[in-house]
Amino acid sequence: MALAVIGKTADFRPANVIGVWLRHFTAFKRGYLIETTAIVVEPVFILLAVGFGVGQLVGQLADVSYAEFVAPGIVVGNAMWHALFECSWGAYRRMQIHKIYESLLTAPVNMRELAGGEIAWGATRAVMTTVAVLAVAAALGLIGSPMGLGVILVGALTGLMFGSLGLVFASVAPTTHSLTLVFTLVGTPLFFFSGAFFPISSLPSYLQPVAWAMPLTPAVQAARGFATGSVGVQEVLALAYLAGLTLLFYPLATYLLRRRLIA
Repeated sequence: MALAVIGKTADFRPANVIGVWLRHFTAFKRGYLIETTAIVVEPVFILLAVGFGVGQLVGQLADVSYAEFVAPGIVVGNAMWHALFECSWGAYRRMQIHKIYESLLTAPVNMRELAGGEIAWGATRAVMTTVAVLAVAAALGLIGSPMGLGVILVGALTGLMFGSLGLVFASVAPTTHSLTLVFTLVGTPLFFFSGAFFPISSLPSYLQPVAWAMPLTPAVQAARGFATGSVGVQEVLALAYLAGLTLLFYPLATYLLRRRLIA
């Protein structure tokens, strides 16, 4: 009954969102050395292997080297992975296994604030990996413009959007095992078919509209625009698309989370 009352509260208090975020940040600090391997080491290996390994075979792509072409996509692709993982698998464990949500909701924190804190933490994880890998890419000469700092904004929006989507999945998943489908059937196709590793124009014509509609595609396009210093209308529209998807998934995640915890 208490959860039902709290879940229906219409107030939105930013301090409570920050409180949820701080709880997750505190837990993160306890194992930050291990967490750093996923945030920095793994994506840097991907950047080096694909950018310079495969890049030796591909050579130039349009006006940039292949390594410069893939770097922005790898950066925001890893932002997607971190936010999606943290707000799906991580949120499910906090909700169903460790029962942390029950404690938070008696704080009191309402559903909108709980969802907001979860998504904010997922976005934080996305920004962490974005900053780290972007710095490495810049040091390797793969970011061709000072506007490359704008990739951090893209990473943050990517984190918010995929954090919201991940929480949607966590709210409807029957088991942690079922959440593996999120990564195999959602994350992997997005990572490889959103223009990160090859131009979407190289896909068959009937698949190109699907690729352009994928939620990671605007992030890749916007990040590449900032990295190369060619920011125009297309990049602005891409950012707006990311923001619009976030505004769609966040209330959906809140609704589904409320239905699961109160049912």
